[in-house]
Amino acid sequence: MRVMEQHGVTNLEHIFGNVNNQISSVRDAVHEAIKYAILSNAIPPGSRLNERMLAKQMGVSTTPIKEALRRLELEGLVVTHQRKGCFVSTQVMTSLKEITWVRSALEGVSARLAAIKITEQEMNRLTSLIDKMKAATERKDSQELLELNAEFHQRIRQIAKNDYLLQQINAVREYDIFVRNKALIVEEELDVAFNEHYHIYQMIMARDPDRAEEAMVTHIRGTLRRLTGEDSDRSG
Repeated sequence: MRVMEQHGVTNLEHIFGNVNNQISSVRDAVHEAIKYAILSNAIPPGSRLNERMLAKQMGVSTTPIKEALRRLELEGLVVTHQRKGCFVSTQVMTSLKEITWVRSALEGVSARLAAIKITEQEMNRLTSLIDKMKAATERKDSQELLELNAEFHQRIRQIAKNDYLLQQINAVREYDIFVRNKALIVEEELDVAFNEHYHIYQMIMARDPDRAEEAMVTHIRGTLRRLTGEDSDRSG
């Protein structure tokens, strides 16, 4: 088994260094930081997770570390072996794919509801946002697009006006952030992502719930497929 201490020191310092500066609770910040480190391969599959070392790197006690590892185990990213310790799962990419399928279904329902519920004022705001996304895409401004794309998805969730659905989507938002960060590094993905977002926008503006949902699901699963280079409908 590979040991966490031997891998990605620089990346881990960057990921873990600002935990105490987070606006969210330290508990949530620790959970998100370790999750991102795992998903970004800064802590590779099979690596042993040393609670004391993680606590030292993040400048926190071991209490939020223990809680974060328990949460990550429930999410399928971490496994515990009796008398051996806690390790990063060797099935991380499988977990990422499966959670992305869940997220695509939830976001698809959000787009469906948005197409049904959108008001004239919300249409105008969404149009203004898509215009900004188009301009940023033409400039190849990946940093601005990262923010605008996140706002686009959040705006659709707000238009859907369903608190329960929003809570479920927020529960897997770290995976969304990771996939989007990785995807927008690739310049070719900028045009593809905008075209897919524009299609979602068109279907919502046309008040076509079936096609809005289909466009959103296709977009999210397609992004993961392009990122991994694999068919997103397979778990292997």
